[in-house]
Amino acid sequence: MTKQLIIFLLAGSFVPVAAQKGQGKMGATGLGATAPPVAAKSVKAAPSASSPTTASSNLSVSQRLANNTSLSTRLQPLLPAGATIASASAGFRNQGQFVAALHVSRNLNIPFSQLQAKLTGSNPESLGKAIHDLRPTLGRRAVKQDVRVADRQADRDISTARLTSQLSANPTLAARAQALLPAGTSLKTAAAGFTSERQFLLAEHVAHDLNIPFAQLKTKISGTDPMSLKTAVSALRPDLSSSTVKADLKVARQETATDLQASGEPVQRASR
Repeated sequence: MTKQLIIFLLAGSFVPVAAQKGQGKMGATGLGATAPPVAAKSVKAAPSASSPTTASSNLSVSQRLANNTSLSTRLQPLLPAGATIASASAGFRNQGQFVAALHVSRNLNIPFSQLQAKLTGSNPESLGKAIHDLRPTLGRRAVKQDVRVADRQADRDISTARLTSQLSANPTLAARAQALLPAGTSLKTAAAGFTSERQFLLAEHVAHDLNIPFAQLKTKISGTDPMSLKTAVSALRPDLSSSTVKADLKVARQETATDLQASGEPVQRASR
């Protein structure tokens, strides 16, 4: 009994020590092996080309417009007398806000300088709030509608400028588009209001194939209250059945895809 008791006591005094050593090993190797290295936690991913920290995205609206001659040219008629693109766009957050403000100024006969001060001052307001402040007689619904109209106009200006630049940079595509227009029609004028090469070419082919005046079709699908191409065709050619319109649009889409492929542009499914 004495011998067994001695063995038991020795074992009891050994276990805590072994456990402590085991805990020490777990803390040093087991947990350390599975935990992320300290250095890895401090590593930050490098910004991508589209990251807001890149130099290109840090350009001011004025600088961006200076590099976008197509859009700058399109905006010139909207500027107040004596103003330049650089002075008028100073302080705006982005091109869309600036262009929408130009349209609001024109649409509601609000002095642009007053609108600019509201939108770019020390306490900048939203476009809707600025309109309400400067035209307090307008109701909330009217203000919202005015903002929507200006936003659509701004989107159209920016998209048209992009399309014009793309056509200018692609002589093959420009030549194919020009060939579909009525004699004496400027490619730049015809493309104004369209949001993409595909939409523009599709409208051209539909007008050409169905003998619809291009100007009328353009007004229907790129105006302030745009229709779908199918609805526009049905409105301008009520003599055509729905199945005929559908078949004609399919042909026009194929022709558009051929134009884009021939000019090296990416082909996407055309909108209906």
